[in-house]
Amino acid sequence: MRRRKFLFLCIAVLTLEILCGTRNYSSGNLKRETRTGDTIMEETSTESDSNDTDNDTEKINDRRLQSLVKACKRLGYTEDNYTINIRAHMSPNKKALYCRVNKCASTTTLEVMRRLFNCDTDCQVKIAALVKANVNASKIMNDAFSFMVVREPYGRLFSTYCNIFYFPKEDWFYRGVKIIKLARPNISSDSLNFGHDLTFAELVKYIIESYENGLRLDEHVRPMHHKSCNPCMFHFDYIAHLETFEKDFLFILKTMHYRNIVENYPKDLVKSLREWTIFGPVKHLFKTLLLVKASTISSYNIFLRAWSYYQITGHVSKNIDFPYNEENVININKETFIQALKTAIESSAKYNTDLNKQRYDAMIQAYSSVSTEHLERLRKVVATDCFLFGYENSPNFLFDRNRLLSNKEVDTFNFFKGL
Repeated sequence: MRRRKFLFLCIAVLTLEILCGTRNYSSGNLKRETRTGDTIMEETSTESDSNDTDNDTEKINDRRLQSLVKACKRLGYTEDNYTINIRAHMSPNKKALYCRVNKCASTTTLEVMRRLFNCDTDCQVKIAALVKANVNASKIMNDAFSFMVVREPYGRLFSTYCNIFYFPKEDWFYRGVKIIKLARPNISSDSLNFGHDLTFAELVKYIIESYENGLRLDEHVRPMHHKSCNPCMFHFDYIAHLETFEKDFLFILKTMHYRNIVENYPKDLVKSLREWTIFGPVKHLFKTLLLVKASTISSYNIFLRAWSYYQITGHVSKNIDFPYNEENVININKETFIQALKTAIESSAKYNTDLNKQRYDAMIQAYSSVSTEHLERLRKVVATDCFLFGYENSPNFLFDRNRLLSNKEVDTFNFFKGL
């Protein structure tokens, strides 16, 4: 027990040094694969044109792992045998292990594994329970190819807000309500019952206050190095990054094939899930409409939020307005909405360059609503994740407040309509 307390004390002290700038990790002994404000926008675009070879991908992963080992040692992780439950999913043959971190392509990764191993949701849940029940997950990982997926922390929090709290979802009713109660002083009856109008600034407030007070954070926003997938405790074979997800996952599939974990796999398995990924959220839209029927919440605004979500994620150009008005939204069903989206996505193709920028601009707009004080406190929340996985803990594109608040182009378009 004393040893564990000492470990946590070391981590706390080192994290403070990182934040205060009294310890420098930019030396040649620990080169970080850092993503900066100048590269974050282009990294959100597709990688289909990448010419990197498998050898390059392997070298990149080797650098990530070597850098991670050094970072873990700096943070005080020295033991290899931990008895913490892992949040993992395994293939039925127990030869492939994926540690799940929410909002890091977890839904897509689980779907890939489902199709790859013909293992449905019930199958995955049963196997995950077996892995979790094992006292020492490290023993299981000795014989399995293991991997996890991480992403730029500030982008992850923004994605969580857009997908879980802005887009119409059932999550409003339990996650949204809970967070609004903690983050908002005066709450309307609709907000208290439905949790539909949580703002991004309120989500950030909930995150920093819960973190600072040692409270349990929602799994979608807790740090990626949470104990259930902490790469300093569990030694993964591959650390995939969302910014290079397609390339990383192709290498993961090839490795599993080489190790006889899978016999065959579709070369475009990840790409083939594109339509499933894009239109998957629509089912939540219509479930939500039924759940708020007895409220004063506008159905038009709910549809408008769903449409805006596809503009935020860069699928629909901001030049294409929602093609319905308040009178005729009652005629929309799942099929007609998806067809309208498909038409808009096809028409948006000519705005391809702007679509990538839209995602960046929407994120800038959201973070401009966060106070300087809260942004600085948020930096402390994500500092260890940034250090472990090679991201900036205070990227200029967010922390340069003059640049952030003076972006007139972003201010002219409201990405968060209907809120």
